[in-house]
Amino acid sequence: MKSVGILKLLTFLFIFVFVVFLIVFLVLVPSIKELRNAKIQNAKAYNRYSYALNRQKSKENELKKLKHNNLKIIRAFDTKFKENEFLKFSKKYFKQVSLKKDKSKIYKKDFILYDFNTVSKITDPTVFYRFLTDINRYDNVVQADFPIQMEAIGDDINTTFKLKVYRLGKERSKGVKEVRR
Repeated sequence: MKSVGILKLLTFLFIFVFVVFLIVFLVLVPSIKELRNAKIQNAKAYNRYSYALNRQKSKENELKKLKHNNLKIIRAFDTKFKENEFLKFSKKYFKQVSLKKDKSKIYKKDFILYDFNTVSKITDPTVFYRFLTDINRYDNVVQADFPIQMEAIGDDINTTFKLKVYRLGKERSKGVKEVRR
């Protein structure tokens, strides 16, 4: 009777161990595989996130440097063009200057373009080239457009050319104010 009890006990123990191993292999092993796959996916996602974050920081730094380096140009797009001030600037180079506004229009949705027809008198053509060089330092974005007509009348040279002045539209002007801060 004792041997039958021990045999029953061993049988139940063997069945118990078998059921425990069966549960471990059916439930825990797949869960461990899922956990391992989830860790791999998490590591991949973290690497992509880190890469994107580093790239964003480098682009932000690059943008800050560009804004800082090009602050004068950015401000020039937002500065209102004042014809009187431009005439004063032009009189440093020309004897007589007249500026006639042809039109203004929206240029590429973000800018306002002002066209001016300019007639002026100079004594030496090199003065005109100094004017073109110094116009790059002017407070606005000004472009002298070709054709430039030069006609000698006595000791003076009459020059006629078109000027284009670019300015930011109202919506884009808000971004420039943020740069100034």
